[in-house]
Amino acid sequence: MAPGIVLAIFVVLLVAVPKTPATLRPTPVLSSLERSGQVSLARDCGYSSPLPDDPGRSLWLFCDTAVYVSKTGRAARPGWALQRFIEGSTAAVSPPESGGRAPGALTEVATPAGPAGPARLGRPAGGSPAPFLARPAGLVMPGGQPCGLDGSYAASWVSGVTRVPSAPDLLITFDNYCVLGGTGGFVREGFGLAEYDPRTGALSHGVTGPAGVALGSPVFSGRYLYLYGPACTGRTSGRCAGTVVEARVQASPAAWSNPFSYQWLAGAPSGTWTPDAAAAAGVIAGPRPSGVSVASFASAGHGIVLVEQTSIDGSFAVYRSASPDGPWRPVRSGRVPCRGAAGFANFCRAIIGHPELSTPAQLVLSYFNPAAGPHGHVMVAGFRW
Repeated sequence: MAPGIVLAIFVVLLVAVPKTPATLRPTPVLSSLERSGQVSLARDCGYSSPLPDDPGRSLWLFCDTAVYVSKTGRAARPGWALQRFIEGSTAAVSPPESGGRAPGALTEVATPAGPAGPARLGRPAGGSPAPFLARPAGLVMPGGQPCGLDGSYAASWVSGVTRVPSAPDLLITFDNYCVLGGTGGFVREGFGLAEYDPRTGALSHGVTGPAGVALGSPVFSGRYLYLYGPACTGRTSGRCAGTVVEARVQASPAAWSNPFSYQWLAGAPSGTWTPDAAAAAGVIAGPRPSGVSVASFASAGHGIVLVEQTSIDGSFAVYRSASPDGPWRPVRSGRVPCRGAAGFANFCRAIIGHPELSTPAQLVLSYFNPAAGPHGHVMVAGFRW
């Protein structure tokens, strides 16, 4: 065969081979406010779920949010000034997004109205971040004093969000904490769920779920709502010794509002459920769960996916299952590109999976990078399955 013909065939084959999509590089999740360069939002954790009536866009829920503004004027030194600190949670909505890419500039969401409130989605006063979940009442510090003294504060930290089947609402899970001042630390004092209607901006009153371990990562399947939580019993060199537990409850507001309706996945025999939280068994072998995120990735062709954060340096392990109650098969492990630091208050954390941003070839995770931006930032990055 003539050399020219061989070269022509090679060129045709090269053109015909589809390009492998590039892996999403670490990218900050930014509000439109931050695009001006005059505002920096140091938000913790980042959960998301497509809007039921507009699935191309997603509601993003964040934990504590510090709002910094750029110093201006001749008398001001260059840098940033803390304008305010929003305890608990804030929310924003993404523009239309597609798999394998970072979300565009988010629009802030106003503090939700009552059940009969007006539509306020994406319309906060002044366009700045606003508190989302109400501050929990009745929390106390370890000594029994009301939470709020000695620099402490009460907060509801989001632990997951998903769409309620056959409804226009999103179900939000959260855990209540008294965050201590001084040396830091926090005391968990309850778990709750709330329904949010993005069309009206109305949020149902948060109901209290079962006591015990922190729960989140809501997954609806069949007749049940499944929930997952890490139980860390001790830390050594930034690694958690503990387990990952699973609960289920009938998929109705009447059931998930009743703490006595919950069942826990027990160890033996396999598939046994018990009403006793103390009898719950770990769902994966040898866990080190500094955090856990579970969601259905059916849209990306990967079934139910569990992401376990295994250390405070950003290491994680990924598991897959065809069913919310397992069995779980290890898929991969890795580390988010994040520079952590020694100490409790400054480390790589909140590694969370996002089905709507993922693809059959790429898992997209968000995480908090304390070294990103001037004050730390929620990032997204892609990883090959």
